[in-house]
Amino acid sequence: MLERILLGLGHDKLWPRVGYAYLGFFVILALTYAFGLLFLPEGVMKTLPLPALTFFEGEQSFSSLVVRTLGYNLFALLLIVGMNHMRVRRFTFGYLPLYANTFMLGLFAGTNSFSGGISTYSFEGWMMFLRIGFLEFSAYLLVCAATVKLAMFHANRWRGEQFRKIRKFKEIRLSGQELAVILFALGILVVAAFNEWNYVGQ
Repeated sequence: MLERILLGLGHDKLWPRVGYAYLGFFVILALTYAFGLLFLPEGVMKTLPLPALTFFEGEQSFSSLVVRTLGYNLFALLLIVGMNHMRVRRFTFGYLPLYANTFMLGLFAGTNSFSGGISTYSFEGWMMFLRIGFLEFSAYLLVCAATVKLAMFHANRWRGEQFRKIRKFKEIRLSGQELAVILFALGILVVAAFNEWNYVGQ
């Protein structure tokens, strides 16, 4: 199954790539959530220092928090797009930070380690995830899948082979469908940022 997902992430057509990207997300999220729930103490990750939290410290207005959240998520998108310029076989590297974040999300949720007072073991916690976290990850997934064809450097093996340049920057092209998906993902991020800080302000 894992090999099939890895191959599907580099599918020639956009919508199969999107489907496999979501499949990989849910598989990793479910496995790490179950691991955290079954084998780790509840709240064990609350003490971890998260760089993202320092970004929002201090008194700030609602509009400032929304803009900062968008800025943080846009930085994550740029990292994903930038790493998608490198590919081994059919796997582009933009999926690495995306699924590393998914891994951490699953552990935080499985150990109920999020701040804010809402348990991830509750229906309310899952509804909040759907309104905020799932929208953010959907944007990451869509942009990553839409920019797979940006790959400029390719290798056939993970070890023992140097990357070779397969196209020039000016030769990079995205289809109208891929550009539309990217714009849709940016819209999702705006909604997620508004939902997040609207909830905090309640």
